[in-house]
Formats: sequence, C-alpha cells, structure tokens
Amino acid sequence: MFSEKDLQSLLDYSTEGGQVLSLYLNTDPGERSAEATQLALRHLLESSGLPDDVQAIEQYVNLTYDWASKGLVIFSQQGEQTLFEVFKLNLPIHDQVAMGTRPLLRPLVRLMDTFSGWGIALVDSQKVRLFSFDMGEVEEERVVLGEDIKQVKHGGGTAVAGRMGGTGAGSSVDNVIDRNVKEAAEVAAGFFSRRHIRRVMICGTEENIARFKQALPKAWQSLVVVDLPMQMSSSEFDIVETVLKEAEAVQEGLAARLVDQAIALAAMGGPGAVGLIDTLNANHEGRIKTLLVIEGYEQAGYRCLGCGYLTVQDLDQCPFCGGTFEMIRRAVEMAVQESLIKNAEVKVLIENKALTEVGQIAAILRY
Repeated sequence: MFSEKDLQSLLDYSTEGGQVLSLYLNTDPGERSAEATQLALRHLLESSGLPDDVQAIEQYVNLTYDWASKGLVIFSQQGEQTLFEVFKLNLPIHDQVAMGTRPLLRPLVRLMDTFSGWGIALVDSQKVRLFSFDMGEVEEERVVLGEDIKQVKHGGGTAVAGRMGGTGAGSSVDNVIDRNVKEAAEVAAGFFSRRHIRRVMICGTEENIARFKQALPKAWQSLVVVDLPMQMSSSEFDIVETVLKEAEAVQEGLAARLVDQAIALAAMGGPGAVGLIDTLNANHEGRIKTLLVIEGYEQAGYRCLGCGYLTVQDLDQCPFCGGTFEMIRRAVEMAVQESLIKNAEVKVLIENKALTEVGQIAAILRY
C-alpha cells in the first residue's frame, strides 16, 4: 500500500541528468487477462527509450508480480543512481507511462486524496460493523451489542471479547436501542481514532443512522460526509464497491466547490490564481494554499538553475535571481510536486469543465 511516507520519499528523489520511468498499469483480473495486460505493458514501454528500465520492469512483472492487485505502479531508474520502487494497489488505475527527472506522482496524489482515511459504520439496533478503508485495503471489526459483545477479526482486525450494554428489568425497547447505539458510537470513535480516520460514512436505516450520528462525539460528527441505506448483511465486496463510488462522488463535489472558489477569488482580484503562468508565479512565491489541476494536463516549460523558478515563457534570465534556465518536459508535474513540498493542499481532478476553461490549473492562495 502507498503511504504518506512513500510519497515524501519520492518527492525527495530527483535524478542527476538521468530519467525516471514511471509506470501505472491496470492489472485488474476482472477487466482483462494477465496475457492482455502483459501485451498492454509492452505497448506502453516500447517507445520509452530506456531499455535498462524496460528490462527491469518486464522481468519483475513476468517473474515476480503475483497478479493479486488491481493496479501496479513502478518507478525505475537503472544506472548509477538506481531507483526501483513497486506499489501494488487494490484500486482502479489507468495505464500510463511517463519519463522525467522525477517520478510521476499526480495519479497517486489523486488516489490518496480520494481513497485514504475512510471509516465506515454499518449500524442497526443491536450491532455495528466498523470498517477502515485506506487505499483499497479494508479492515473490519464486528461488534454485537446486548448481553455479550464479540469483536471478531476480519481482514486483519483485532479480536476482543467482553461485555457491553445489557437490558435492565424495566427497560423499554427504545431505551435499550438508545443505549446500544450510544455504546456503538463510543466503540466506533475509538476505532476511528486508532486508525487515523479523517472522513466517515454511516450506513443502515434512516432511523439508526440518525441515532448513531447523534451519539457520536461532535468531533466525529463533523467528519461524517456520507450516510446511506445498507443492509447489515451486506458483503465486504458490496461495501468496498460502495466506498469506491461514494469516495469519488465526495471528492468530485469538494473539488468542484474549490475550483469555483479559486475562479471567483481570481476574478475579484483576491487570493486566487487561474492559468499556468499566474499559478506558477504564486507557487514560486510560496503563496499557494490549495492547488487544483487536471490529472492529464501537462506542458513543457523552463526551470531556473539558480532559484528553481518555473515558467512557460522563454526568458533570457530569471526575473527573481538573474539565473539561466533549463528546459523541462513536465512543468506542470514539477509544479504539483513543489506545491506538495511547500505543504500546499493538492487536488487532482479527472475532469472539470470550469477548471478546463480557465487553463486546467488554478489555485486558492494564502494571501
């Protein structure tokens, strides 16, 4: 699984005059056979012009890869400065290959932003199933409320036994349900905290969802972004498919609102930038709070050898330090990575009409 630590390590990596081959390969057996995937791989790599990297990748895929994941990501640079990083993902990805002085990270940034840090509570009046979903990896704890409680390991979860709840002699059904749901919410809060959840999905009947959400601590209530009907007996496969669909919708809605905000701020002369030139200038000044960019957008540009200023204009000397420029093939990708290094939030969009119309890149600025 790809993590923040992996991202930071790759952000720190750059070649000294060499080229990194970045490969994203769809290996989902539900979409095509291993033979068809290997054929697609050959087509992707045939024009790379990096024979040593091609050989290393093909050898890994043909001899080592277990074909158990939906997607495969490889970063390779064979030579004096050797790099060969492999990441297997249980997430849908699209085939693509790129060469550059740095690894191509934009697709992984989008996947992390969309599919990491999800917590799911599937609740009824007697029990709750808790899931963490992070980059396609699922962990479940199943909790039965009432006279007894059992937490049974599913997909790597912990196993704990104990007691919770119970009925008093004069308790009404509603009181029992309220107590069970309250205790379920307490268990869920602990589960979410231990797994560093940053957004929550609640599933069940409308009534049980409302009870459960109200019983959650306010800090967790604020992180509930999806609630929807679902049967307690739903399979893990169905739950994962639901998370994938809902996560995409949540991310698309959030990104669309941020795009509209950036465009409006720029139009009013406020802290917003649209288009590549203005966004690159703001990025160099460290003013970007949130960068918004179409995943497939790329353009060649120039980078100052003195201060690192990025531009798409062919200038004789750098306006910031007077240095000279080198030409780079992937100025947009370099801008994305430099924004991440400067602790900006980066939102990568598959498509967005409003963002495309203003140049496929925009930013909300700090000031």
